[in-house]
Amino acid sequence: MTKRTRSALQLPHVSRIALLLLLAVSLCGCGKDDKPGQETPVPVTTAVIQSKTVPLVGEFTGRTDSESTVELQARINGFLKKINFKEGSLVKAGDLLFVIDPVEQQNTLARTSADVAKDRASLDYARKERQRFEALVKQGAVSQQEYDAKVTNERQLAASVAASSATASEARTNLGYTKVVAPQSGRIGKSNFKVGDLVGPGQNSLLATISATDSFTVTFSISEREYLMVAKDYMEAKAKGLPLNPFKCSVTLADGSVFPHEGRVDMADRAVDPTTGTLPVRAVFPNPEGLIKPGLFAKVRLQMGEVDNATLLPEQAVSDVQGTKFVFVVGKDAKAESRPVTLGPRVEGSYVVMQGLLPGDTVIIDGWQKVRTGSPVTATPASAAAPANPAAPAAAAAPAAPASPAAQPAPATK
Repeated sequence: MTKRTRSALQLPHVSRIALLLLLAVSLCGCGKDDKPGQETPVPVTTAVIQSKTVPLVGEFTGRTDSESTVELQARINGFLKKINFKEGSLVKAGDLLFVIDPVEQQNTLARTSADVAKDRASLDYARKERQRFEALVKQGAVSQQEYDAKVTNERQLAASVAASSATASEARTNLGYTKVVAPQSGRIGKSNFKVGDLVGPGQNSLLATISATDSFTVTFSISEREYLMVAKDYMEAKAKGLPLNPFKCSVTLADGSVFPHEGRVDMADRAVDPTTGTLPVRAVFPNPEGLIKPGLFAKVRLQMGEVDNATLLPEQAVSDVQGTKFVFVVGKDAKAESRPVTLGPRVEGSYVVMQGLLPGDTVIIDGWQKVRTGSPVTATPASAAAPANPAAPAAAAAPAAPASPAAQPAPATK
């Protein structure tokens, strides 16, 4: 019996499936046109970098605070006897707010006043004795030692009068502390104690807080670069004899509304915070209607001058890689090129470029996420691409117009 060769039809079932898969892969590979070195151009939107003079406006966040806030402290021990205000109301300077039971202080004042009267009587008698012995020592009727004793006694009693008078004055002052009056006008908060509570220096000292309502402040921080830019402009203006106008600013509140009154910067801290690299700055705003309370969120827009011939870069073109800023530019060969940039302050949705770009460079502002250095691109200027987006919603919302006669299909000719 001769051996017969097994044909493909006689292969096991699994082998036939593997053969079919290999055949399919080979057929698919034959349809590809592999040409190494060629890539499909990536469609991107570009903008040409331009330079112009722009106002330098910074946006910062902070919290509002009263320009003047006073904490009312209890300075003596005693039971709270009266509360003469409505919590959360407006008070005027000099209004009586709290009364602490004055009985103990009145008794102390009476006792110290009596001590002063007794010491003064003793001093008057000692003064007369010293005067009498002064005449006798001149006549030789008494010794110099006896006269010196009378002088010493007079001086000691004078010191006692001074000490008792100081004690009485302190008691009188403490008696005045039993009446707590408003040191300034403003809005008073809630009382931390009720009538009958024991108050005094220490943990039980804070009675209430008054905040002025006619103005408020916002404290925020600017970067070192922003500070140096403003400081140099200020020094140049001063050297040229130009008027040094205050830095004006406005506030946007948490609901998106802009506070109607303009403010000004009135303080910059003495040092830059080394942990954050920022400088605390304070702006003050008028508050005639009393609308703004301490603690509100506020976004401050600060006018810090102008930048001449500023090179502006749209913020959507910037890529951040581990803290380093990059952009993609389109070269003459229509290929993308990654370029590091140093950015300055933000101005109306763009950055002021300090280093890395020049006016006339073409920057990719949309689609740069799909390219890499050396990738060919198909560039569409942003000015040409922009009108298509606004028109699209309008076209979608508009009702379909009937086709004009010219748009109707022509009848078939025989």
